[in-house]
Amino acid sequence: MDMAHLHGREFSLSVAIEYQRPVLLSDAGLDSAAKALVSSLCGGYMNPTEVSLSKSNDLFSYTFSAPMFNSAASIIVDAQGITVSFKQGKTKEHLDLMVNLIIAALKVLKVARTVISFTLHAVFQSPSDYDTHMERYTALAKDVSSGGTVLVTRVPEVDGELRYVSEKSRVYPNAMFFAVNAVCTVEVTAELFALLASRFEATAALEGLSFPKPLPGPSAD
Repeated sequence: MDMAHLHGREFSLSVAIEYQRPVLLSDAGLDSAAKALVSSLCGGYMNPTEVSLSKSNDLFSYTFSAPMFNSAASIIVDAQGITVSFKQGKTKEHLDLMVNLIIAALKVLKVARTVISFTLHAVFQSPSDYDTHMERYTALAKDVSSGGTVLVTRVPEVDGELRYVSEKSRVYPNAMFFAVNAVCTVEVTAELFALLASRFEATAALEGLSFPKPLPGPSAD
């Protein structure tokens, strides 16, 4: 099967950690966590005066927020878990930095079940390549203008699974939008991101899509 080649244009990445049980504000250790975050790699990309804690009560209704990159990224902690999210990435270097900052943040904050989300807009090498790819969907009926794929694959190495969705990008012409979610219960490491990136590429290949340049992603060093 001939592969249609795409080039990444813009992506976002987030990691959500779900606690096994809700954590009381008094047990969250947010004062020490805030100090550790500011002293970590993350501190170089945040304004300490923007780090905040809001609460409705002293039990489970609280939110700790640490914005980064002028709020283009954030670390959020509440009674249910932790979310570290980034948007508007455009290069491999951007994603390498995102991954390193996520790992640095999670070394400070205790974690449990992990959900990793990655979205990507990628453009075909030519408009004709896009049209050829979409023919498998547009040929179904005259009113069908585009289509995509939903696949779920097991990732036994981390006792998890990866959900892959592709569809027409609404941001870029002649482009696809990919939404990938992975659920696992292992520590978040550079090796984990490298494994999931390889599974994403392998899954995309099942619908005849490839990326001639390496996808943005970390090395396993």
